[in-house]
Amino acid sequence: MKSEKSALLYPKAVTDEFMERIQQHSRYLYNIAYRLTGNTEDAKDLTQETMWQAHCKSHKYVYEKSLKAWLRTMMTNRFRDQKRKKSLKLVALEDAFIVSNPTSSHMQSVEEQVEQRIMLDKVKEEIAKLPDIYKRVIVLRHFEGLTYAEISEQLDIPEGTVKTQLFRARRMLRDRMAE
Repeated sequence: MKSEKSALLYPKAVTDEFMERIQQHSRYLYNIAYRLTGNTEDAKDLTQETMWQAHCKSHKYVYEKSLKAWLRTMMTNRFRDQKRKKSLKLVALEDAFIVSNPTSSHMQSVEEQVEQRIMLDKVKEEIAKLPDIYKRVIVLRHFEGLTYAEISEQLDIPEGTVKTQLFRARRMLRDRMAE
């Protein structure tokens, strides 16, 4: 029953034809993916994921528009989403390691504690490489636990500047940690 309904909505011939049209652009998609990721394996994955997503969303494609442009947009959006998710996880990890909680170490295995220590050392190493304007706000915020207002007062800069510098410092750390 269910297969009859899906066959009526998306006849196999239509979806197969659409998949063939998508596959005609696979080289184009791979080139874009490689430019976005800078890595062969990630580019292959992104290309596959985009082609699959396009196949699944074939009913949303407007035939008057360029298929290449639709696929490119889908790929860049997918890449941005993946990047955003990775950066959110990384920021959460960095925050967890920067502000170490001694009570939680009792619940962790020795391996987890060692991994956490290694990650903390790596974060500290990367912080040391930051330009001074970014390094000082990170240290004051995450190691000394100051509020934005306290950092603003101590460094004699506006609170908005503190937030901007923290944002940029975290982004630089995230990018460096992802390498």
